[in-house]
Amino acid sequence: MNEQRKIIYRRRQQILDGEDLRTEALEAVEGAVARLIDKFCPGEFVEEWDVDELLNAVREYFPVRLTRPQIDAAGSQKAVQEMLREEAVELYAERERSVADESGGTEAWREIERRVMLAMIDQGWREHLYEMDYLQEGINLRAMGQQDPLSEWQREGFDMFEAMMGIIEDNFVRYMFHIDVQVLEQDEKPRQPVRRLSYSAPEDPVQGSTALQAATRPLPGEDGGMLGGAAMSAGPMPSAMQTSEPGPPPAQPVKVDKTPGRNEPCWCGSGKKFKVCHGR
Repeated sequence: MNEQRKIIYRRRQQILDGEDLRTEALEAVEGAVARLIDKFCPGEFVEEWDVDELLNAVREYFPVRLTRPQIDAAGSQKAVQEMLREEAVELYAERERSVADESGGTEAWREIERRVMLAMIDQGWREHLYEMDYLQEGINLRAMGQQDPLSEWQREGFDMFEAMMGIIEDNFVRYMFHIDVQVLEQDEKPRQPVRRLSYSAPEDPVQGSTALQAATRPLPGEDGGMLGGAAMSAGPMPSAMQTSEPGPPPAQPVKVDKTPGRNEPCWCGSGKKFKVCHGR
């Protein structure tokens, strides 16, 4: 837990210091595509692929232009992944250029990336801490199955941390592709100002709502106005950001009371059997 905490805190501090996240944003896009391919197109046999579900899932991330015949004609998992990756990166670059042209530079988009990533990290870390608490409550029962509780705690904690990092990237990609950026004249008000934001994280320097509130404020410029006249809002928001009045209660992780059977679905929600996922 201490090592995981160091990683998260260091990442947050880099973002707060104004690090350029363009490279990390493109890596998040590529990672999201790779996870979708692994889930819906396992193996090299086209007959085993679920192309329709793949396209439906991709549309939740970005407006894909590829069609099923094009994917079927690709012939290999690697080719399909490369096609989707190129399209996703191209669409992301188009959104960046659009905001840059309207706001007079790329700094507005860079600032949006930092604020959204910070909010996604805070939300993912908070949920991860809940899940680790639930895991700790029952980890000593592993001794009854001739397993070392400490080793199992470390192994499963590492797997959960990796899964959390993937979820953070997925939520970041979804939000960045659905965000609506308004370019406003000086002293012009946004057409739909965000009001009464609710955030369920504790009020502390790491998990407080400061980053979330900052992510939805107009970007400050040197003249006291907005940076490049840009403001942002979004349609379907990830769970880290809610604008309803009042906000819905935060989603609670499912508590696992017992270890599933070897052929039952894994508790992590990967869709794999327990024996080939966390039961290895």
